[in-house]
Amino acid sequence: MSTRTDTSELSWGWVRNPRFDLLFIVGTALLGVVFALAALAKPSLFPLLLTIDVWLLGYHHVVSTFTRLGFDGESRQQHRFHIWVLPLIVFSGTFAVYQLAGVWPLMSIYFYWQGWHYLRQSYGVSRIMDRASRRPPSDNPATVWMLYLLPLAGLLHRSAQGSTTFLKLDVRMLPVPQEVAWVAAASALVAVAAWAVFQARALRSGAGSPAQTLYLATHAGMFTLGYFVIPSLETGWLGLNVWHNAQYILIVWLFHNRRFADKVSPAHRFLSTLSQSRWMVHYLVVCIAISALLYTFILKGLGWIPAASLLIVQTLNFHHYIVDSLIWKVRQPAVRRNLGLAA
Repeated sequence: MSTRTDTSELSWGWVRNPRFDLLFIVGTALLGVVFALAALAKPSLFPLLLTIDVWLLGYHHVVSTFTRLGFDGESRQQHRFHIWVLPLIVFSGTFAVYQLAGVWPLMSIYFYWQGWHYLRQSYGVSRIMDRASRRPPSDNPATVWMLYLLPLAGLLHRSAQGSTTFLKLDVRMLPVPQEVAWVAAASALVAVAAWAVFQARALRSGAGSPAQTLYLATHAGMFTLGYFVIPSLETGWLGLNVWHNAQYILIVWLFHNRRFADKVSPAHRFLSTLSQSRWMVHYLVVCIAISALLYTFILKGLGWIPAASLLIVQTLNFHHYIVDSLIWKVRQPAVRRNLGLAA
């Protein structure tokens, strides 16, 4: 458990340890960059890279949510509504939208909601790293502006490009004038520059978290690459998606690992065993296997029913976005306790 001090400690503010945190901060960002640049350099690789991302990271990352909701009796009891009722509500809404207007509204909702989901996860990670620091807070006034403005400006930029397809399905972007997108991008650039100046001053004074600073730098880099530098909507999205998925998988594992303190709990034997540090690979394999079976059934077993696969997949995505906005709030005592954060 880390606590803030009134003195300037030489602490990087790692959430777990340097090895894990560097994998989480730098490793996931590099993975996203490699996927995006590989697809940019050789567009013919995009289908293969997308398949790898979807089956090893994307589906796994959605299923990871259910390891928090229902891998043990205590969690199932706590999250009964999220497991049994909310999916039916989300499916009903998804089906209604499809019946009214077809595929494009679902894909448009998916694109924009997913972009917001990426932003909110990054904001949450920033807060986790800030609380993990043993240094005084930096009180950087530009942090939140940078966190929000850059991704939102990126979404406006993509909207102004006016793509009509996304992942080979119809999509309609918001009718954003190019001038509005330019103003948003300029505002985001100012926010990033201001954040960098204030953060550098804070670090020199002994305040702020170097680990959080490194993370926020990758945040700025990934959203800039994914939304602005790479011209293709889908190629830029691929890099962001890989980064986001890999991050989430590691966050969920860390939560379980800290929850059980590397010990087997008699009341949660299966999950607590998989969550031990030495069983991390086994945990990942189990989650990948479960996600592969689930999505194989959805994509193949329901393939004979028109639009069934799309409806179920989008229901799982939208359910995931809603649940994540509720169960990962840092102000919740259980989240702070199981991530080893200061109160």
